[in-house]
Amino acid sequence: MKNNQAIEDSKQWIDSFVIHHNICPFAKRVFDANRIGYFVETQDSYEELALSFISRIAKLEDDTAFVIYRTQFPDFLEFLDFYYACEAILEDGEYDAKYQIVAFHPSYLFEGEDADDPSNLTNRSPHPMIHILRRDHVEKAIDAYGNVDEIPTKNINLLRSLYR
Repeated sequence: MKNNQAIEDSKQWIDSFVIHHNICPFAKRVFDANRIGYFVETQDSYEELALSFISRIAKLEDDTAFVIYRTQFPDFLEFLDFYYACEAILEDGEYDAKYQIVAFHPSYLFEGEDADDPSNLTNRSPHPMIHILRRDHVEKAIDAYGNVDEIPTKNINLLRSLYR
């Protein structure tokens, strides 16, 4: 699979699933404005992947970005370990005041949920991905939206009604 195809797969998923079902009420605005960066990771070693992640954070120009790991993490638990390492990188480098990240994976599984529970679909993407968000943009979106605590429950109820 070519890198451009991985980007197109990701854009299609954002448009046809995330935006279509309003999983993230903030996605449509930045998607339509083409303010999302997409990067397909080509490194293979864990160390190179970590260094590349730091580089992506340092150079982020878009409102938000997806780092796509097309072939590196077919196993969800290995990907989750890498994601937690990236969270530690944010904290250690004091980037966590400016950025937050979210994990997506084709086999995403929320702790305590059955693998076939539709609630897992909120974080199941066509490829393993780390979503990088600017905290100041998230805070502005939350201020404009209001109560965001209801979003996960709304999503779980919607997906369970659609896919059970």
